[in-house]
Amino acid sequence: MMNTTAADKRFLGCFGACSLFLSLSLVALGVHVDPRGTFGTSKYPVLVATCRVEKLMLLTAAHPKPQALILGSSHCMRLCPAVVEKATGLSTFNLSVNSGKMEDFLALLEYALNDAGLKPRLILLGVCPRTFCRLQDERFDDRLISNLTLMRHVPLHPLRQAQKKAALYAGTLNLNYLIDVRTSLRLSRQQDLPLAKYKFEADGFLKREEPYNPPDAFLAGPLQRERTITGFAPQRARYFDLFLAICRRRDIAVKVIITPYAPNYIAAVDRLDGSYSRLHNLLLEFLTEHNRDGVCELWDFSRIENYGGIDEFMGSSHASIRNSTLMLDRVFTKEH
Repeated sequence: MMNTTAADKRFLGCFGACSLFLSLSLVALGVHVDPRGTFGTSKYPVLVATCRVEKLMLLTAAHPKPQALILGSSHCMRLCPAVVEKATGLSTFNLSVNSGKMEDFLALLEYALNDAGLKPRLILLGVCPRTFCRLQDERFDDRLISNLTLMRHVPLHPLRQAQKKAALYAGTLNLNYLIDVRTSLRLSRQQDLPLAKYKFEADGFLKREEPYNPPDAFLAGPLQRERTITGFAPQRARYFDLFLAICRRRDIAVKVIITPYAPNYIAAVDRLDGSYSRLHNLLLEFLTEHNRDGVCELWDFSRIENYGGIDEFMGSSHASIRNSTLMLDRVFTKEH
């Protein structure tokens, strides 16, 4: 057996200390540069779109305080608060966030009630199968985990909170993240920084649009988005129940909208394995089961024909402003 000499021990100790120092330095650099907008440092160009911090700032500054809130993922960012306000007389704010799931919506509601001091009378909640998908299919969004203001409103054990944050920080050590750090540092030397930010109106509305899908969109190439969902998470179902319980206790009316996908996308996915129709049928069953006492009003707009919509989408699921307005018109001016 080989004996470990004092020199060997010193070498191993020095090597271990240097490795730890390098690892911690890389984590610190990743957090400081923050190329994906995960930690909210806002010092260097952000390479992906993030909006949770921006939406909270806008909500806090909103005057008068909103009496109606629109919650959802980026699918709902073009639901216009002015349309809701005209129909209801309630000042409205669009609090939708990118990649939002049920944990986001619960945290945002708690923030609005307890931190921002709002007393909303109406909530429009946009959902799709991804809102409740299993954690194995899509975990908590990093931009939520890194937001201390919102994470304290997510009912997680402190140990689980710490585990998620540790995993997030450890993720800054992978090669792709470090490449993003380098790209962000390089871009920071330019005068016009290409920050990947949304440009919201004061009421949280995303007025900007991108080119609509061409007629042959989704007819070729991989279509994995819906097919990656294997079921709904009990944890997210519990958050939905908590969300409804808060609204019931506060006497807040809730209208749940199943948001639409582009017709060509639906057709292409269903041709492959029928997963779009299957998942949305499961979603309808899920929402009905969790709304036995009728707390919320359910609107199934998963297909444009359900609300007299038009085929104007950016990507698979981002309805145009005109298309989004047709949803609101259906909710507020038509018979259910």
